[in-house]
Amino acid sequence: MSSVTVTSRGALRKSDLREANERLLLNIIRQNAGISPSDMARMTGFSPSSIKLIVDRMRKRGLLAIGTRNGDAPMGRRPLALELCPDAMVAVGIEVALPLTRIATADLNGKILRQKTITWHKNPEIVLGRIRDAMDSMAGALTRKQSLLGAGVSIPGTVDRSNGIVVAAENLGWVDVPAGAILTRGLSTPVYFENNAIASALAERWFHEPGTQPLDNFVFLTSHDGLGTGVIAGGKPLLGAYGEGCEFGHVTMVPEGRACLCGNAGCWEQYASDFALVRMYRERGGKAELTALDVVDRARSGDPAAQQALLEAARYTGYGIVNLNAVLNPEAIVIDGYLSAGWDLIEETVMKVLRRHLAPRCMARIRFKLARHGSDASLAGTLALVLSRFFTQFHSQAQ
Repeated sequence: MSSVTVTSRGALRKSDLREANERLLLNIIRQNAGISPSDMARMTGFSPSSIKLIVDRMRKRGLLAIGTRNGDAPMGRRPLALELCPDAMVAVGIEVALPLTRIATADLNGKILRQKTITWHKNPEIVLGRIRDAMDSMAGALTRKQSLLGAGVSIPGTVDRSNGIVVAAENLGWVDVPAGAILTRGLSTPVYFENNAIASALAERWFHEPGTQPLDNFVFLTSHDGLGTGVIAGGKPLLGAYGEGCEFGHVTMVPEGRACLCGNAGCWEQYASDFALVRMYRERGGKAELTALDVVDRARSGDPAAQQALLEAARYTGYGIVNLNAVLNPEAIVIDGYLSAGWDLIEETVMKVLRRHLAPRCMARIRFKLARHGSDASLAGTLALVLSRFFTQFHSQAQ
């Protein structure tokens, strides 16, 4: 999160203070569409004259529209209603994945405006160049009244957030790839990088269901492009001292087990991920070239090999969740990918493992949620990376 510029005495510069107040009001309006200036004053403690000054300034910049509310005042003038102009600013989101990378632009509410797909190439310079060209094209399609906030990028692996170097994305075949330098070449807009599981968790929190409080302590368990865990603790991503923490997909599940691309053996990813499910299906006689979602569909249709593979992956999923609960004590586990698509088929198997290994008090608290954005979770997370920085740049947490 960006820090506020301070003077030598530690006070906010006037321009920073003004921008901080604007972002605060914009975020409140984003969360409370149609709020009146008087309600805004009560909520923030700002004076009505200060609210008017800030609102007028943001209207001139094309960020706000003002209407009137119905039903609030049976007599006299109806109160004003403040609305965000969501298409005034645009965010770019990039989900780097196999076999297709997706790029999208979205408005301030996260609504997708345009979307493109990029075909994969084993040479990272080539595929990243294609992504950069697509970014240029989409940025060039903006109108004169629109401004580009920045771009968010999700990577299924370990990435240095300060410079965009992909330290290790084994399933992509990338090690020490300077993705940041390649993508930002010739660009002036900021680009933010994040692991795909953490990006998915950010999407779950930022784009939470209207009228509900966002989850503060949860694990996003993604089974897409491997097995990843995005951990939110106290409302913020839990990253560890060097930004590589909470890689539960690479904890040892089976000592001396299957070799993993990370260099370890017996990783949880080798027994509960999407590609692990496909491998288990083939080991049971499945011949077709399928995805994990295809295996779920076959299991649902009665294919014995698919059913057996799915239940084995479900058991290992349960074992891993036992460890997640012991270490993190989350309020919820959010799942996507084949786990979400086949949850009705595997839930009892997962819960059976949990009942065997967890204390009754833990079982009473554990809660599962299907990912709000489904297969679009990490793409939505790339947009949340940009939007959360814009709306909450001067605040401690994204709400």
